[in-house]
Amino acid sequence: METERPVRWGVLGCARVFERRMVPAFSAAAGSTLAAIASRSLEKAALMATRHGIPHAYGSYEALLEDPRIDAVYIPLPNDLHREWTLRALAAGKHVLCDKPAALSYADAAQMANAARQAGLRLQEGFMYRHHPQHLRLRERIACGEIGAPVHIHGACSYLADRSNYDNIRWNPAQGGGALLDVGVYPVNAARLYFGAEPVAVYAAAALDAQTGVDLRTSAILEFSGDRVASIVGGFDQAFQTRLEIIGTGGIAVTERAFQVGDSGVTLSVRIGDSPHTEPFPHCDQYARQVEHFTDCLRDQAKSLWPGEDGAAQARVVEALRRSASEKRRVRIEEIEIPALS
Repeated sequence: METERPVRWGVLGCARVFERRMVPAFSAAAGSTLAAIASRSLEKAALMATRHGIPHAYGSYEALLEDPRIDAVYIPLPNDLHREWTLRALAAGKHVLCDKPAALSYADAAQMANAARQAGLRLQEGFMYRHHPQHLRLRERIACGEIGAPVHIHGACSYLADRSNYDNIRWNPAQGGGALLDVGVYPVNAARLYFGAEPVAVYAAAALDAQTGVDLRTSAILEFSGDRVASIVGGFDQAFQTRLEIIGTGGIAVTERAFQVGDSGVTLSVRIGDSPHTEPFPHCDQYARQVEHFTDCLRDQAKSLWPGEDGAAQARVVEALRRSASEKRRVRIEEIEIPALS
């Protein structure tokens, strides 16, 4: 890709997360420009484009994908549409940053990863927290052995969801609603990241919403090799928390704002024995850093990007958790297979 011009991005859909988080992110991200937005309604797309100074608006997703000026697309569509429009974008020759979760099944996410690999295009599942300086620093401190070998990880992401509006896709099981896919995926992803491995088995318990059937809360244990364990919770029925604790053989690291950092700075606390140390980090836009990282990887193919295969591995774990909660039993990850073609 040419390095002398910005990467030109298009967005499929006018989701609230796009307007709240990604419009400022694209504005702040070096090397990128938000060039186009598409909606199923041209009027809606045009309104969003005018509001945020986006040059081009389209009344269909297909029209945006046909625009040869667009290099990459961001997909913040409902969860059940991620697979279809990621595959269409890749077929149109566009790189894809897809909002989490990548897909509703391991098979779908693996198909997306395979399509990107065969097309020679970049595909990444959007976990913005990985790009925040506190996590970059935490990974450094763990890698140098400061807290010893991590043996237990606890992660939680929850909030009190609005139960007065059941039209929201979060309450629609057919569209991939529920607490696990909305917020529980964050601590699951962090456990995989900080253990640097995939779990071998999981056990999950879910509390279901009586009216919609989606999970109000999913709590789970993820078993990793070497007798390592992660405990996670994602919930719609609890006070706000977005916490990550990593317990090692020689110390403990904790961040209270691990995934949603808010509008002020965050801190990383590390305790070795009786000696705690807190490291502050001023506010930064982790969504903008995610866009910048993706853009840098498009310009320099030698730079490391979490590929579509990482999104597929994440989807496999999430599918195992959902099966475990449904069947009320321990599920080995190897049980989650891609269905054989008939």
